[in-house]
Amino acid sequence: METSAADIWAIGDCNGGPHFTHVSWDDFRILRDLFLHNKKRSTKGRLVPYTLFVDPELGRVGLTEAEARKTGHDVLIAKMPAAKIPRATTSGETRGVLKAVIDKNDGHILGCTIFAHEGGEIMSVVQMAMIGNLTYEQVRDTIWTHPTMAESLNLLFANVG
Repeated sequence: METSAADIWAIGDCNGGPHFTHVSWDDFRILRDLFLHNKKRSTKGRLVPYTLFVDPELGRVGLTEAEARKTGHDVLIAKMPAAKIPRATTSGETRGVLKAVIDKNDGHILGCTIFAHEGGEIMSVVQMAMIGNLTYEQVRDTIWTHPTMAESLNLLFANVG
């Protein structure tokens, strides 16, 4: 974020990163911590999610299957239609699909795409699992409130192949 000009910093859309409000906010927090609290953080390696507020929502975080394979990961794929989610059925919001990319060697989640009702919310739960370095089995075996859209993660990660 520091530019080549002395004491000039670029954040948000003008720093070359993803053009999302939440990225700009994190850029601000990084500079705030540096200038006010002398804490050094970086934009490198941050896990940047996004949600497209279409109908149904599209939430994405991490690597796609193609990106994971291109970077040398041996992958497992978890995929299921949104119609299999109990809450989706009770709310009548059954359109969409859920997909996760998993590292075959250690079971860690590399990325996910949720195109379903509340897709951004479900994706955020997966993002926290990724930040917490949880395996897909740990997410699969978690007890989720029934019926919620988050419960879809039990079902999604039971469909790994």
